[in-house]
Amino acid sequence: MRVGGLAVALVLVASVLAGCGESGRAQRSPGAHDRTEPPAEAREPTGGATREAASGDWWRPRPGTAADWDWQISEPYDLSAPRQMYDLDLFDLAPAGSELRYRDGEVIPVPAGALAGKVATLHARTPRPIVICYVDTGAYEDYRPDAHRFPGHRAAATGGPPNRPRQPAAGSVIGWDTGWEGERWLDIRRSRRHLFADAVWARFDLARRMGCDGVEPDQNNPVDNDPGFPITLEDQLSWYREVAEQAHRRGLSVGLKNGHDQPGSAARLVDAFDWALPEECARFDECDELSPFIKHGKAVFAVDYAGSVRAGLACRQHRSRGFDGLIKDEPPTGAHRVPCRS
Repeated sequence: MRVGGLAVALVLVASVLAGCGESGRAQRSPGAHDRTEPPAEAREPTGGATREAASGDWWRPRPGTAADWDWQISEPYDLSAPRQMYDLDLFDLAPAGSELRYRDGEVIPVPAGALAGKVATLHARTPRPIVICYVDTGAYEDYRPDAHRFPGHRAAATGGPPNRPRQPAAGSVIGWDTGWEGERWLDIRRSRRHLFADAVWARFDLARRMGCDGVEPDQNNPVDNDPGFPITLEDQLSWYREVAEQAHRRGLSVGLKNGHDQPGSAARLVDAFDWALPEECARFDECDELSPFIKHGKAVFAVDYAGSVRAGLACRQHRSRGFDGLIKDEPPTGAHRVPCRS
């Protein structure tokens, strides 16, 4: 999701007013279809490549092949339409009995989400839609069940981790707020990411066990967003690549979420990702940055927001570049959707 400069403070105020949804998480924004579902034992990560990862058998959409899609990561949800692809929040999709599992032996129960069981319900439709699971990979969320796995975690009841202008605590990987309630940038520098990466990969493991066809990894673009750490563009690009590699190791399709605001970054990352989901490229005149994906035959699921742009103008920009664009509400829910492809 996209926040920068003075918008951080403004969006934070709006987010606080929005409060939390019924599932207990902050309201926020942040993203041939069929493939054979592997048996449960094949879906369980073992530390090596899965069968799907070895064969590269994951979803790789071409432009226009999933034009009828929707992105909903906040309530109210509406999954009644027979879309070709739904992009939904991982934790809201978690069924009862879900767990996050770690190499050190810890197992964290995950509460059933507002959409518990909907991955299986959607996959039972004919034709079978793709289900992409939205997950933060570059930000700490104090309301998630795994929050304590991130060094520097302090419960909100105790004041939470230091925020701007105070420096992050010594040894902490938790930086300054992203502009969304309860969410902080992570220290994705090469020398620091190993301190929390296992917590992120455990989320990918959960996505695989739940049957997600792919992941939309968010908040990997701290550069120029005041994260509280001296993160460089090279740090950011290498983290994007590591995120994509880890998703593919689990046989998951993975999209480039944002990052296109840094000129040339999408061109440098197009080989690592299967598709892209840029926010507000029409509003900020950045849509041309995504052209390498179209040139490589990879879909671009562009989203601009109602109230920030004129829908007709934004859709013309999306269509002229071959994008599968939508105009959505912010944060994206089931209440508003204007497709740019007819």
